This record gives sequence, C-alpha cells and structure tokens, in this order.
Amino acid sequence: MIESLAAAFSLVLDWQNFFWSLFGVTFGIIMGAVPGLSDNMAIVLLLPFTYYLGPIPGIAMLMGLSKGSNFGGSIPAILFNIPGTPQAMITTFDGYPLAQQGKSGKALKTALFASVTADTASDLVLIFLAAPVAALALHIGPPEYSMILLFSLVIISLAASGDPCRGLIATGLGLLLSAVGCDPENGTPRLDFGFVELSDGISIMALAIGLLAFSEVIIQAENLYAERRSGRKQGPVVLSEAGSDGDRLTPEEMRRCVPTIARSTLIGSLIGIVPGIGTTVGAYLSYLWSKKKSDHPELFGKGAIEGIAASEAGNNAVNGPNLVPLLTLGIPGNLAAALILGGFMIKGLVPGPPFLDSNAPMPYALFIVLILSNIYTAVVGGAFIRFVRRLTAIPKAALHACVPVFCVLGAYVSSGSMFNVWVMLVFGCVGYVLRRLRISLPTMIVAFFLGSLLEHKLRQSLIIARGDWTIFVTRPIASVAYCLTAAAVLYYVWKHTAGRRPSAEETE
Repeated sequence: MIESLAAAFSLVLDWQNFFWSLFGVTFGIIMGAVPGLSDNMAIVLLLPFTYYLGPIPGIAMLMGLSKGSNFGGSIPAILFNIPGTPQAMITTFDGYPLAQQGKSGKALKTALFASVTADTASDLVLIFLAAPVAALALHIGPPEYSMILLFSLVIISLAASGDPCRGLIATGLGLLLSAVGCDPENGTPRLDFGFVELSDGISIMALAIGLLAFSEVIIQAENLYAERRSGRKQGPVVLSEAGSDGDRLTPEEMRRCVPTIARSTLIGSLIGIVPGIGTTVGAYLSYLWSKKKSDHPELFGKGAIEGIAASEAGNNAVNGPNLVPLLTLGIPGNLAAALILGGFMIKGLVPGPPFLDSNAPMPYALFIVLILSNIYTAVVGGAFIRFVRRLTAIPKAALHACVPVFCVLGAYVSSGSMFNVWVMLVFGCVGYVLRRLRISLPTMIVAFFLGSLLEHKLRQSLIIARGDWTIFVTRPIASVAYCLTAAAVLYYVWKHTAGRRPSAEETE
C-alpha cells in the first residue's frame, strides 16, 4: 500500500493535474450558480476535452466540475430562492430567509463550510471503506430500493411540515406529476394531454424553478404593490457590512454546526453508497433529521444556519461514497458518476472488481485528486462569494424584474426548449396558489423527483418476482425498510390521535 501511495503522489505531482482540477472547480461553481446549468451539464460540456488530456488531468477536471457545481448551486438558492441545482432546493428553506435578514454572507459561508467539510469526510469514507462497503451495496437490488424509496416518501410526507395532511397532499401531487410521460414498460403515453414535448415527462428544472422561484416573484410583486398602495417605501435588501456579525461565520457558530454536519455526513454517505438515490434525497433526509434533533426546531425554515449546514452537508456527502460502486463494481451511483464513468472509459480505464488491483497507483491518485478538489472549492468558493453576494444590494423592485429573466433562462437552457419555459410559467402560477394554501412545495418537488425512480424499481422488482408482491417482505433489507415505514406511519397516527383524545377531566 505504501508503494502504491508513493507512486500515486508521483502521478499527481504534475502542474497539469493542479491546473485542470482548479479549472474544473472554478467552472463548476460558475455553472452551478446559474439556474439550469447543473453539474451534469458542466460535465457533458467538458467531457469531450478529456480526449486531449492524460488520465489523471482529465479525471481531475471532471471530479472538480462535480464538486464545484454542487456548492455553486447553493449561491442562487440563498440569494434569490432559485436553486442552481436540484439538490440546492433544500438550501432555500433557510438560506433565503437568512439572506432576507441581511445575513447573506453568513449564509453563504455556512454553505461553503458545510460543503467542504462534509465532502472531505465523505471522501475519507471512499478511501477507507471502498471495498467492504461495495460488498454490502452488492446485496441491494430493486426490492430494497423500492422499500427505501417508499420509506423516504413517507418520512417526507409526515415530517416535512407541521401538518401531515398537507404533506400527504404535496407528496400525492408530486407523484401524480411524476407519472406524466410515456409508460416505462410499454411506451404508451400517460397524462401528456396531447403534448409531444411531455413524452419524456416534466423537466425537473422547469418544475423546480417555476414552483420555487417564479412563484416567489409573483408573491414579492404582490407584496410590493400592497406596500406602495399603503404608502410605505420599498428599500433595497439590507447587505451586511464586511466583517460584521451578519457577514461572518463565527467560531461559535461553526462549533454549533459541527454535530449537524457530522449527522448529515453520515446520512449522505449511507445514501451515496447505494446507487441511484442521489444528492436530493441526501439533502432532504439530512435536513429533516437535523430538524428533529435540534433544540430549536421552530427556527428551521426561518433562517437557521443549522438548516443550511444540514442541507449542504447532506448533498455534498453523497459525492465520495457515490464513487464506491463506480470504482469497485463499475456501477455509477448517479448521472454525474455515469458521466465520470464515460471519462474513465475514454482514457481506457475500466472500473470494476479488478480495477483496484490491476491499476494499483491510479485509485490512490484519484483519492488525492478528490482531496485537492476540496481545497480548491474552499479557496475559490471563498473568493467567489465575496463579490457575488453583493447582488443582494440591488433594490428589490429591480431585482424582482431581473429574476424572471433568470427563471426563463434556467428553464430554457436546461433542455433548449421553449416549451419548458411555458411549463415553468404554469408551475409558477400553480406554486403561487399552493403557497397560499400552505402546501409544502419542496415536499412536492422531492416526491416528483423520487416518483419515477420508485415506479421503475417497483416494476423491476415485480418482473423479478413474476408478480409476487411478497418479495418486498421476504428479503431482509427490504423487509427492514418496510417495517420502518409501517412504524413511522403508526407513530404519527398515534401522535396525532393522542393529541386530540379528550382527557379524563373533559369527559366527566
């Protein structure tokens, strides 16, 4: 191992590796900060350039792109309530309210601190636990996936908002929208209302931008109109001064976030090990668990820095363990990992069981590159947020006139289709109505994201079992997830019925 590590350092200590890793991180942060330009799009755009690079520089650039854009998505989420990437929509819960309080610098630095810390910790999980964890992941098939996803949906429905009924409505709407498109098994159209553009389903970016960002524009415009009618002046967003409490993240606040980051890193790492679940689920479950464990859960959703730390740590902690099944089994954990797999194949590297033995120095070189990318994310991200946060100094009236442009741009560039712009506008109006009805929009979006994956895994499971539904309770891991789901439902039913049950004094 020591010889392999020394050989890996000799491979990495080349100026090209440092330069292309830095380029990947910087380009990734910029791409992630523009709504619609996700990490996947960044990797797709630069993947052809890896033909002209060596194996280490090419992979270093792709790794840097993934890490940089994962953090970059939090920037517009905090400043404008527009998630730059799908997983960043969880960051809007507390990031945007904190920015509205004039503490955008604190919010962005919390996101950067949590992202880099969790990403580094998850890379250590990859380095030390790759082989044994891959053996465990090998036992997780479609039935296990299905029950894990069902458990996630139930927890999201019941715990995401104060009213489980509204949470279930939001989840139901999300699952209904996820059914739009062609049937995955026989190809028949479903709920497309005659629009050919909906044959592939509703774009996640168009839906998320419409529900979260454009609906916010409508509400803010309504508030601005009401304020002007009442005679009150609309001033610019308060921007914290450099070095002030609203701008800096104090050591005490960092210490307070450490337990949250540790919990979220554990959750994100466990989710990252399992292929196909993804960063959005990691961020959401980390947020819910942190809210449950917090001494002040009522502050979540109102600008709690622990909420930002939980979301960013949860989605960034998925990155390292997501490469465990890729390197050891040749199975990409998500779309970004699949694109990175393409980069491996371009360079003649075939991830899988023999990879660690036949290319001994190469995996260690990649591990070093991952740590290097985290250092670049901290440095470049810190420099980037120093000037980008000053966008909040723009007067609200001017800002709310510009945000719709970014909404249209994000919806269009994610697919290159004007149809998605109209979809975004429609969901903006729908989001406005649902906000007035106090329906949880993030719950709806997460359910939409998981719905198609749940259907796919359920059908795979039933094909394997030839229609026998008992496969979900006869396999150990699937049955454990099923029992946890049932226990969660019974707990919430008991909790709410016990709260409404009349006391002995009332019955007398």
